[in-house]
This record gives sequence, structure tokens and C-alpha cells, in this order.
Amino acid sequence: MRRIILGGTGIEASCLGFGCASLGSRVPREEGLRALAAVFEQGVDWLDLAPAYGRGQAETIAAEFIRGRRDRLRLCTKVGLAPPRNAGGLKGRVMGAAMPLARKAIGAVPALRGLARASGATANTKLPLTPELLRGSLEQSLARLGTDHVDLYALHNAEAAEIARDDILRALEEILASGKARAVAVATSPEVAEAAIGRGAPFGVVQLALPDPGRPDMVFAAARGSGFGAIGHSVFGVEGALAGLEARLGADPVARAEVLAAAGVDQPRAALGRLLLARAFAINPEGIVLASMFSGRSRSENIAMAGAAPGDAARALIDRLAA
Repeated sequence: MRRIILGGTGIEASCLGFGCASLGSRVPREEGLRALAAVFEQGVDWLDLAPAYGRGQAETIAAEFIRGRRDRLRLCTKVGLAPPRNAGGLKGRVMGAAMPLARKAIGAVPALRGLARASGATANTKLPLTPELLRGSLEQSLARLGTDHVDLYALHNAEAAEIARDDILRALEEILASGKARAVAVATSPEVAEAAIGRGAPFGVVQLALPDPGRPDMVFAAARGSGFGAIGHSVFGVEGALAGLEARLGADPVARAEVLAAAGVDQPRAALGRLLLARAFAINPEGIVLASMFSGRSRSENIAMAGAAPGDAARALIDRLAA
């Protein structure tokens, strides 16, 4: 596993991080704990968490894995989003228990995903940032995680006005001084990430979606140029990028053959997955790329790719196909 020093923090970590957004919701506890142990044994030591993840269960479940390993793990948690409405009530617990079955149904009928989102059952709630929320949420996360500090504390879906407020900045500085977080970040849109880079301290890291294929990576480049750390997520794109590329390959036998040869596999979807991950590491070569690795296949693919030095060939190919 390739190691990096995350800019703006001095923290050494694996270049591949485990995104735990589904832990406790779509992915049940035992399956999640097995996956965490499997990736840890292969060198992944960055866990990306938040109070809202897993319908509010991810941090509590992760704590079972963290116990006895804290000094060998790097933890990121966040503030600013609450779990879906009623996640903690009886209705929420029933829905949470049904999530693994719902996941299978959505896999068989993808159109159900849109209906689930439209219902609001899976939607997190944006919380206005205040100094009291920053301090209180961190204390609650530390208690759930069973630790006295996190390595990174991120403002979740922060808005530009929020990261410019003096009271928010002072609260973050106090949290850093307390040692309860080693560094602070924004986990947000490219526009707000750019604003945080321009502001500098107390922010040292930006976390955001990787640019869709064919689009420039200005924020990641700006982070490197300013000494910031960068964490990228949504490897497969946020606007149907993977589906668009699959359609391109279906209509273009020459492009299909080129992609299969470049990836070294014989299935277009698997080939695109490999190339998109390689592209992510090329865009963010000195930072962390987050991936969900709850399936054995995704774990083996992602970890294999994370062991290679980042290169631009896959990035150039994918961006050309998307143009």
C-alpha cells in the first residue's frame, strides 16, 4: 500500500481510505466489521466517518473495530449533517433493519434508488454551523468512537459564509489547541473548498468529489500548490459518468477494445472501474482517495490499484473518452 503525508497536517496515512457512509445502513454491522478488518490487514488505515453515516450508526459500529487498534488508525469525522429524520426512533430502527433487503431490491431494480431518495428516508439534514455545534458534535463523536481525538475534523457540506465567520474560525482554533483534532477540513463543494484554500489556517485539508471525466481538476491542483491536503471521493463520478462511459463503449468497438487492453480485463464495467480509480490517484497523487470496500471484489481491485504509482495514462484515456 502506497503511503502519503497528507498536506497541511503532517499525518502519514494510506493513499486509499475506507468510506464508511453505508456502515450500519446498506451494510449491516457484521459485514462491515469484516470488511474493515480485511482492508486494515492489507494496509488501509484511513477511516472516513460522520455522525450521519449509516443512519447514525457508523461511528458506533466502527468503534468496535477501532478498539485495540487506535494507534494504528487515522480517523476523520465531521460536523454539519444529521442522520435522516426518525433514524433514531422506532420507525427509523425498523427501516435500518430493512436496509440490507432494500439494498438487494435496489440492485435488482435500479429505478427504486430514485424513489428511495425522493421519499426522504435516506436524506441527511443540514445543520447550521455554530461554535456550540462544533464542540458538542465532536465530543459526541469521540464518545461514540471510543477515542480522545480524531486526526481530521471536517465541516460537512459547509457553506462559504460559514467558513468565513470569526466565531466558527475561533471554535476550530480552540479544538485544534485542545488536541481533540489534529487538523480541520472542509468536506464540501469545489467552490467552498477553493475559498478554504484561499483562507488558509485553521483549514489544512479539503475533501470533495473528484471531477467528472473530461472536466478539469483545478481544486485538487490548487490544494497541492497551496500546501493543502486533499481527499477525493466519488471515483465513479457524481453525474452518471460511469453509465455514460459504458454507453460510449457499447457504441464504439474501437474505444471498447482500447479500454479493455489498458485495464487488462475482459469486462467493460470492471475495466472502467480500474481506470477511473487510476485516474483518481493521478488527480490526487499526494492525497487520499476514498472508496467503499464492503465487497470482496471492490477490496481486491482497490487495494491492487493503490499499490501502484500514480500515472496519467488512465486519466488521459478516460478524459478523452468522456470529451
